[in-house]
Amino acid sequence: MTARNTLEATQRAFAAALDDPAADAALAHELLPADAALLHERVGLYRGNGRAARRLALANAYPVLAALSGEAWFDALALAYARAHPSRDADLNRFGARLPEFVERYETDARYAYFGDVARLEWALHAASCAANATPLDAQQWQALGAERLAQARLAVHPACAALALRFDVVAIWRAHQPGGVWPERVDMPSWTLVVRPQWRPTPLVHTHASHAAFVALRDGATLDDALAQAFDIDPAFDFGGQWRAWIEARAIVGVRDD
Repeated sequence: MTARNTLEATQRAFAAALDDPAADAALAHELLPADAALLHERVGLYRGNGRAARRLALANAYPVLAALSGEAWFDALALAYARAHPSRDADLNRFGARLPEFVERYETDARYAYFGDVARLEWALHAASCAANATPLDAQQWQALGAERLAQARLAVHPACAALALRFDVVAIWRAHQPGGVWPERVDMPSWTLVVRPQWRPTPLVHTHASHAAFVALRDGATLDDALAQAFDIDPAFDFGGQWRAWIEARAIVGVRDD
């Protein structure tokens, strides 16, 4: 066996031991000390630090879910998630990307079926905080486009934006966990949300079904005319003027696409 193969085998054994204390025995002939109890104790320090780092990364990305579920439940979730989806990236900020779908399988109690949607909103907010920036057109530049050209334009959306169609009103839940927030009377209703990042602060912008459809169409390359047609098909009373102002003020729409 080459030195490289020996190193790789040791690394694999060490990685296995970080997840399973029973795997410590495989390191007995690879690492010092030879004393099994002392080896177990020292590897345990690495194991605890690794679990704590993963748990902290998830708690930073999902603070509302952590508050809703409680410490013990969230600790168990973090461990189960790490075993199902071990980190493949040196940046732990990306570690929790698959948690929303995992939570829906992990939590089987119907009373907490909204946990998955809470996680979707929180991950979109977390991802928005790390997304690239884009400088939007100013009011004069928008006016210079003219109504006819704007109607036929394909518009650029801010890289931080995420349009979510959800089964529960999780924006109300998220707001309840902000300073001064109050728990909503009901959450079991569909909702549409746009995560935006004006002034570098990610926040959810409530959408209607019609405005969600229009924004998704714009994001996917439809012209403004075609996007509005989808919105008016859903709601003939769709308030385009008000929605356009909301998008511009939130810096959700930043300009005209070049491609």
